[in-house]
Amino acid sequence: MSRCNAVGIDIGGAYTKVASTSGRTKSFYFPLWKENSLSNLLCLIKKEFDPENVGVVMTAELADVFASKKEGVHYIASCVRSVFEHPYFFSMEGRFSQIIDDQRWNIFAASNWKASAIFVGARICDCIFVDIGSTTCDVIPIEGGKPLASTTDFQRLCKDELIYMGVLRTPLAALLHAACLKGRSCHVSSELYAITADVYRILGNISEAQYSCHTPDDRPRDICACMQRVARMFLCDVDELGREQVVHIARSVERIQVEMLATALAKHIQKCGLKPIVGAGLGEFIIAKAAEMNGFKYRSLARLCGEHVAEVLPAYATAQLLQQTLEPGTM
Repeated sequence: MSRCNAVGIDIGGAYTKVASTSGRTKSFYFPLWKENSLSNLLCLIKKEFDPENVGVVMTAELADVFASKKEGVHYIASCVRSVFEHPYFFSMEGRFSQIIDDQRWNIFAASNWKASAIFVGARICDCIFVDIGSTTCDVIPIEGGKPLASTTDFQRLCKDELIYMGVLRTPLAALLHAACLKGRSCHVSSELYAITADVYRILGNISEAQYSCHTPDDRPRDICACMQRVARMFLCDVDELGREQVVHIARSVERIQVEMLATALAKHIQKCGLKPIVGAGLGEFIIAKAAEMNGFKYRSLARLCGEHVAEVLPAYATAQLLQQTLEPGTM
């Protein structure tokens, strides 16, 4: 196997994603809150990718296995250093460092979107960049090639620059509070019976392989099992509720997510006037619909960079930015 000059690793709480500058990618479902060994996973990545240089971004410091974000940042950095020699950590300042000290640890927290936005900004100077993955949605205005978003997740949540919804792991009860079923309004049970991955399997937006996280009931990921989980949100079986009603519920969830994003996009465009909408991630289909709802021009990063790269964009962007840092003029 040929060596990759630079590899980017995006370490999240649920997924760790890897990409090389050549476009080779891999995503690992690795829920840190289950106290798995991150070092073991990184050893596997090292064996498979055999990188010369490694750049790291992270969001996993928020995993509730850690008592604080500071503890999470230092744990992740320690695991990375135990496996890779001289790794580079990408910060919210848009630079790489091999040192994370006690005073400035926070600039390395939740840094993955920054790498993506800088990468996109170098190619599309003025736009609103949106990335929807398994769990969250980033909405980043970019002007003159520079990301304009706030520097902490809390600030971004307050400004609709971070919307906490995704296409796999979001509980349906967090999105849908009631539905009209069989001619009457019915409230949703506030149980973790179903997640958005069930909805998008039913609607055909994701494959069984793309439903890569755990199912809420540890049952299969086929359409029938997904329908059963969605019906359970209304304390029913599919036979009791009917398949058409289950599909109706799934479409209602999709509509809610599209409208949430469309509202955020309209707010940002009214504020800064930036266009077009540039989308990436497993949930790109939601971004395209939200842009269309507002009549905004849409550009797909999957078409620009390839679908596999677009689904792990922070990792790929980190690899490219590291390569450019080490060998200026290569990106």
